[in-house]
Amino acid sequence: MRVPALICLLLIFCTSVKSEEIPLNDVTIVPGVRVGPIEKGITLFGLKTLFGGGQVKAADIGVGEGETLPGAKLFEGTDKELEILFNPEGDEKEVWDIRVIGKGWKFENGLKLGQTLEEVEAINGAPFIVLGFGWDYGGFANFKDGKLDSKVGIRFGTGDAELDDSLVGDREILSTDKKLRAAKPKVETISIVFR
Repeated sequence: MRVPALICLLLIFCTSVKSEEIPLNDVTIVPGVRVGPIEKGITLFGLKTLFGGGQVKAADIGVGEGETLPGAKLFEGTDKELEILFNPEGDEKEVWDIRVIGKGWKFENGLKLGQTLEEVEAINGAPFIVLGFGWDYGGFANFKDGKLDSKVGIRFGTGDAELDDSLVGDREILSTDKKLRAAKPKVETISIVFR
């Protein structure tokens, strides 16, 4: 009779330890799974409980074309700064996306701000699509069936480089395109997708 009770207690302990094992100061990002101790399924309440209300500041986060969504900033002004978007349709304010702002985060797969097309292509395991530059969604990558598909959102930028007309506007450009590679775009923003 004691063995089943012991097994139940062990199962409860093992399933509840998972989140507690990740230290609050962890800076590891596992795309689609967690950002440090922030795991898929966490809510605004969970963030405040985890880090304290003073670290989580409400903010309207820009999402393009002049639109904003309710969100929060975490660790604002530090090398761990994050912008967090909440599901706009949910009552629980569940985390939807996390935009990595600070450079103190380390991706498990080697992804990082400032990487080239070629470096991201190697991590993805395949070429991908980049939207043309010069508009609200310019430079965003679509990874289709690669390793990064549905796990991260990446936006490339070209700085002040003069761009060929074929790279500008609402169009899809393959990451292997010679003119795109000549423009030397680099990763400007990375978002972790929790949807």
